[in-house]
Amino acid sequence: MGIPAPSRDSAVSRVPTAVRDAALGPIRDKVLAGQRLSFADGVALYRTHDLLGLARLANHAREARHGDAAYFVWNTHINHTNVCAATCDFCAFAARKDEPRAYTMALDDIFATVAALPEQVREVHIVGGLHPDLPWSYFTDMMRGIKRVRPHVHIKAFTAVEIYFFHKLYRMTVERVLAELREAGLDSMPGGGAEIFAKATRDKIIRGKADGPQWLDVMRTISCSSAPCRTRRAGSSPSSPSPSSPGRRRPCACRRRPASRTSRPSRWRG
Repeated sequence: MGIPAPSRDSAVSRVPTAVRDAALGPIRDKVLAGQRLSFADGVALYRTHDLLGLARLANHAREARHGDAAYFVWNTHINHTNVCAATCDFCAFAARKDEPRAYTMALDDIFATVAALPEQVREVHIVGGLHPDLPWSYFTDMMRGIKRVRPHVHIKAFTAVEIYFFHKLYRMTVERVLAELREAGLDSMPGGGAEIFAKATRDKIIRGKADGPQWLDVMRTISCSSAPCRTRRAGSSPSSPSPSSPGRRRPCACRRRPASRTSRPSRWRG
C-alpha cells in the first residue's frame, strides 16, 4: 500500500485521508487545515502504529511547504579501523587486533581517499572500532589532514561511544576531547552507538563500552557546548560572560548538575 504519486501542479491537491488509527483523525483534520499541532498531538503521533497514515500526513505537510522536491547530502563513509575493545553480540564488524581480518587505515590512505572523492561529496562520515592502541594524535591529525585536502568538506565523526572511549583511554574530560577534535576540524557527530538503553538487556549483549547514561551524558555535553544556551541571562548573548565569572559563559541547565561519570577520567572498566 504505497503513497500515490503527487500532482506536479499542486502538492496540496492530493489530500491524504486514509488513516487507520482513529487517534490520527483529529490530527489529520488539523494538518489539512494548516493548523499547528499540540503537544498531545505529538504524543499521539509518537504512539501510533499507523506508519503509512503518519507518512502520508507528514508528506502532505512537506509538499505544502516545499513542493515535490527532496534534498540529500552526498557523503562518503570511512571506517578507519575495525579493531575494537568492546564486545557486542550483534556486531559482525569488530575484530580483535590479533585476528587476520583486523585492519587500521594509515592516515595517508584516509587523506588520499578523501582527496579522490568527486567534488559533489560534501560530507565525510567517520566511525570505527574502539582501538586500544592508537595515539590520540591519530584522530586529531586525521581531522586536520582531511581539512587540508578538502577544506570545505563537512566532517561528521565519532559516536558518543567513541568519545567516551577517548575520554577513558586518553584520560581527558569529555569537554576537552570534544574541544580538541573541534579545533582540529570536527564539524558534527553522528548519533550512533546508543542501540538499547535498557540496562538489563544492554548488560547481556554489550560489554566494554559506554552504557546508556554515559552515552546520554556525552550527547548532553556536545549539545550544550555547541548550541546557544537556552537558560542564559535575559538580555545576554550566547557568548556574554557571566557576571560572577568574567570572561566565561554561564553553563546551561543540563550541565549545572552533580559531577557525572564523564567529568573525571578513570580507568576503563569493560
